[in-house]
Amino acid sequence: MTNEGFAVCEKTNERVFEMTKDEFAAAVTSQEKKLYVAAFSVTANTEDARDAVADAILYAWEHIKELRDIKKFDAWLLHITYSRAKMIRRKNRTRRCEDIDDYRDAFGYEADTSDLEFFDILSRAKLDEAERKILTLYFMYGYTMREIAEISGKKENYVKTKYYRALRKMSDLKGLV
Repeated sequence: MTNEGFAVCEKTNERVFEMTKDEFAAAVTSQEKKLYVAAFSVTANTEDARDAVADAILYAWEHIKELRDIKKFDAWLLHITYSRAKMIRRKNRTRRCEDIDDYRDAFGYEADTSDLEFFDILSRAKLDEAERKILTLYFMYGYTMREIAEISGKKENYVKTKYYRALRKMSDLKGLV
């Protein structure tokens, strides 16, 4: 391993990122709440969201050598989390939360009013999965449109269109200032 955290793959002679268990744990711990929020935005179920995060962390650790750029670790882990959450939702076909009290229960151990209000608005606006994901990445994570496009594997114009459509749907909500 070099001082930059990269090694050379014996099979392909490509540079691959290496990380110790402690470094990985620290990086994951700093993102844990965001990962949970992302998974919950897909599954709308506390247990499923926790399972998705756990699955994503395990998958990420097992495939850490596939990471080519340490700067993209957070986005890479987030993408894995979204994928795992979608797989769990498809498998379980769980119902979506439709009441803010359902969200309050889900965030009970770390009740953050802004998170609750955010998911209540997303629920009331009846946004599709892509719109929820884009708004979550934009407002909760602070990613730019370009970064969201890269994370989701979509074109930037697609992301912008979905973003503005979602905002338009939310603007039609009664009681939203």
